[in-house]
Amino acid sequence: MAGTAAHAQTVKVPEGTEVVISVEDKLSSETSHEGDRFSISLVDDVVLPDGGKLPAGLKGAGEVTHAKKKGMMGKPGELNVRFDYLKAGDAKIKLRGQKGAEGDARYGTTITLTVLFGPLGLIKHGKDVEIKPGQRMTIFTDADATVALASSPVTPASAPAPVAATAPVGTAN
Repeated sequence: MAGTAAHAQTVKVPEGTEVVISVEDKLSSETSHEGDRFSISLVDDVVLPDGGKLPAGLKGAGEVTHAKKKGMMGKPGELNVRFDYLKAGDAKIKLRGQKGAEGDARYGTTITLTVLFGPLGLIKHGKDVEIKPGQRMTIFTDADATVALASSPVTPASAPAPVAATAPVGTAN
């Protein structure tokens, strides 16, 4: 361990900093439930006004705030999610971002089927909403944050090189 040290770089992340995140888990109005947690990660490095940088790959979390399966008569599924934070070292960078989506409605199709086929036309379903792993979204930091990021270990130039120890060779009795 002699000669190596980990240094922390402190960076200031202002409120409203734009970040691009990637959703790590599959989310669907069909299978997700309110309160389900999911993982996110920072897609690209973010250069900050003070010259610091948030490195790509920071992990974080979000939560499903509303999920409703598709319904009969062409009623679409609904899915709302909230992005909570990115973790940088021991600190959490709060995020401000929500995404709400509704699946395709098929009311026109449903009405046509009902007229042509009677009650059987009401069996037509809308579409569920799906967020696939890897889907990218742009969101923003919710508050000013100061975080310490670990930088790679460095070896000082003045540190002596390690010396290998050898045991003396003796004669057996």
